Amino acid sequence: MPLDVPTFDDITFIHMFPFRTYDEWAVSALKQSYDRLGHKGCKKLATLMEKCEPTNLEIDLRQYSKTDLSKFKELVIRRMNEKKESHIFILYHHQDLEKVVTMLSRVYEIPILPGLDAREKSLRPEGSCDKSILQKFHECFSSQLMELD
Repeated sequence: MPLDVPTFDDITFIHMFPFRTYDEWAVSALKQSYDRLGHKGCKKLATLMEKCEPTNLEIDLRQYSKTDLSKFKELVIRRMNEKKESHIFILYHHQDLEKVVTMLSRVYEIPILPGLDAREKSLRPEGSCDKSILQKFHECFSSQLMELD
C-alpha cells in the first residue's frame, strides 16, 4: 500500500504467510506444474530451467512465501513507522491454515472466511515432472534465498 493512502487509525491489519520448507515448496510446485499441463507443462518448465529463467508459474522463486514476505515487510514496516498503523505478521505452516484462521476468528471476533474448508486439491493426478527439473531449479535460483532478509 503506497504511503499516500490515508492512515487507518482504527484497524489492525493481519498479514498471513503460509510456510513450507524450501524443499517441500519446490517439490509441490513441480507437482503442480505436472497437475496443470502434464508432460507438456514439464517440458515447458524444463526449457525455462535450462535457461535459468523465472517461469511465472508455480515453480518460481518469487512465489515462495519467504521471498514474498521479504519484499512485502519492507513496505509495511515503512507504513507502520511513518503512519503508526497496526500490522501483525503471521507466518504459519501451510497445513495449519484452518487452525490459524479459527484462532484469529476467536481472538478478534471476526467471521471465518467462507470456503476455508474447501479441498479442491485433495484429489490430484498421479505423477510429477522429472526430478532433474527440480535439481536445475535449485542450481539456478537457490542461492537467491541467502540474499533475502
